[in-house]
Amino acid sequence: MANHSIANVLGFLIVTSLLISGCTSMPQKIEVSAKPVEKPKLVLPSADELNLREIEWHIITPENWEEQLAKLKSSGRSIAFFAITDKGYQDLGLNFSDLRAYVQQQDAIIAAYQGYYKASEDALDDANGQIESAKDQVEDQQPEDERTLWEKIRGN
Repeated sequence: MANHSIANVLGFLIVTSLLISGCTSMPQKIEVSAKPVEKPKLVLPSADELNLREIEWHIITPENWEEQLAKLKSSGRSIAFFAITDKGYQDLGLNFSDLRAYVQQQDAIIAAYQGYYKASEDALDDANGQIESAKDQVEDQQPEDERTLWEKIRGN
């Protein structure tokens, strides 16, 4: 009978120690890690280099009229008095056309930058929203005592 009561006492002590140690174990910790959000890659169209053509201006006065006329005739070009040669006038028109194209390319580059920064802001806003949501979920899963401790640490 003494053996039976010793076995009961030992069994009671083992069960009690298991129950007590089970209550003192640390709760599972939830870790939240934030990884950097990658920005979208910026894809810009390439812009041509602006190479303007040289324009030759002829200044005609009453004193150099014949000299300039002879010079123009000897060059073999058609003569029209608009203060530059016909080739210079064509080049001037092409320069304006090139300048217009260059401005349009710069507009495309600016639009690409605007799209890039808009997409970056949207990605960062989404990531921040996910982080806040994860923090809220973690706080909801924490026991009341731990939550109160965190609020005291944060100063809330």
